[in-house]
Amino acid sequence: MLSREADACYWIGRYVERAEATARMVDVHYHTALESNRTLFAWSSLLSVADAVEAFASRNVPMTDESVLAYFCFDQDNPDSIIRSWTAARENARTIRDEIASEMWEALNVTYLELGRWNIQLLLRRSPSTFFAYVKESAHRFQGTLDRTLMDGEAKEWINLGRFIERGDQTTRLLDVKYHDLLPGLKQAQTLQGGMHQEQHLAAPDPYGIGGPLDEHGWASILRSVSAFEMFRKTHRDGITPVNVVDFLVLNARFPASIRYCIGQSTQSLTRIKAAGATPRGHEADRIAGRLLADLTYTRANEIIASGLHEFLQQGQERINTLGDAIAQEYLTY
Repeated sequence: MLSREADACYWIGRYVERAEATARMVDVHYHTALESNRTLFAWSSLLSVADAVEAFASRNVPMTDESVLAYFCFDQDNPDSIIRSWTAARENARTIRDEIASEMWEALNVTYLELGRWNIQLLLRRSPSTFFAYVKESAHRFQGTLDRTLMDGEAKEWINLGRFIERGDQTTRLLDVKYHDLLPGLKQAQTLQGGMHQEQHLAAPDPYGIGGPLDEHGWASILRSVSAFEMFRKTHRDGITPVNVVDFLVLNARFPASIRYCIGQSTQSLTRIKAAGATPRGHEADRIAGRLLADLTYTRANEIIASGLHEFLQQGQERINTLGDAIAQEYLTY
């Protein structure tokens, strides 16, 4: 494939995955905030995880359900918004329609047209869950169409590589939501909007503490946000604990949204792309992917917790971003 075509395929995979991940993240965050009656704090942490605090603040609007949902769902100036991500996926597909199946284009285009009919008023009137469910179902429909209609080869591998690079990055962000929202250490240090200190809410007994009902509810919400709750319960029958959740979402080799699984699939896609005839300009991408996979294979969840979950997740995001940069430099620059 030409580098231009490979680049389009890679970003189709990333943008569809990004739209779905944003829908999942905002959906679970919205409902967790409603259930725990801590909406302002929840929106602040979500913006922090998305690295969007300054970008949102530049809009000079109050931090409300409506403004934050509009930012993540419909803001054309937000590169990670659902509508912006899906539009970018469709535009990339339009430039390589001869490389993909017509059903794939139709799946992207139909969803693009339907999303164009939504706005923040309709979303709030019909409930956000309806909109987020449609985005997730559309992403699944596209991925199923991809697997059913596209021949094995470079185009499919590039789309899958983009999917798993993006999914691994998004899983680290979803776990970081847990860190920002529920870990007691953070609540003691952060300040709520309006100057009220979070530590004021920590009078004993502490329902937010590790093992408390809201702590377990928070971890369960994260599992549900990546459709992992049932598979987690089958794997860890001793219950929901931070160590078990980290073990499942970071280190599990068989669950499709775990970081280890995503990096493993990315490594395999890079191998198959080279076997199909692609010639990289270097070997940095292979080295980064291989080393990251090895670290995830031999690391243990209790070690991650002991050394600091937030620091581990930040480092994981940086390494995945570095891998993405290396892939672009060695294969996709044209």
